[in-house]
Amino acid sequence: MSAMDWASARDLLAGRTAIVTGAGGGIGRGLACALGRVGAKVVVAVRRRTTGEETAALVRADGGEALVVEADVAKRAAIDALASETIAAYGGVDIVIHNASSALSGKTFALEDVNDGDWDEQCDTALAAPFHLAQVLFEPLRRSGRGRFIVLTSSQGLHGGAMNPVYTACKSAQRGFVKALAREWGPHGVTVNAVAPAALTDAARDYLARDPERAKAAAANFPLGRMGDVRDDIGAAVVAMCSDYWRYVTGQVVNVDGGYYTAL
Repeated sequence: MSAMDWASARDLLAGRTAIVTGAGGGIGRGLACALGRVGAKVVVAVRRRTTGEETAALVRADGGEALVVEADVAKRAAIDALASETIAAYGGVDIVIHNASSALSGKTFALEDVNDGDWDEQCDTALAAPFHLAQVLFEPLRRSGRGRFIVLTSSQGLHGGAMNPVYTACKSAQRGFVKALAREWGPHGVTVNAVAPAALTDAARDYLARDPERAKAAAANFPLGRMGDVRDDIGAAVVAMCSDYWRYVTGQVVNVDGGYYTAL
């Protein structure tokens, strides 16, 4: 696998401000680092400041600029504060990426075991958060002239999944929200898209390391032979979507998965 050539894209998003929710680890951290590498000023939105500072340190180590904002994006008041702090620091917002997910999203639930609290927690983060982000940040994105609104979703929202019916329902709803918002915001010059990634997060790496045979079998299902790196594969794709090269693409759900779901 050849290395990602970040040097050639160093200033691709220079002068733009990007908010990334759930950027304290995993895919969100990879997105923040990728955006910082191409010149964006990255607002690291996290529930715990300690994880946010770790991400910000990585962004800065690569020469990027980062601001940590502690925000539980499942709450509207936190999103209002996130927007205010970002605009106070940088004067505007060009890119909003909703990556945050509930801690319950990775757990297995049978439908009969789901209670109202489980439902609300996942829906608040997966659906209420992008809804409020869109309401609060539409005007800054419109004023940007090249606004980008991206939601991290999942292929489970299309093919279904037996692990967690609430997660699957939320991911399907995200697809509809993105498509509807793309139609509404298109006349204002703001693109709205979603990404369905297959990423080798730390959790996935640890899981596969415990069972080398399972890891080998899993890799065989990817035409490119591997899961994606959170920065150099998933992050790079999102950088491209945020750039002027993707200015005529909106209302799409992009599978960044190494070809795993070629039928979706």
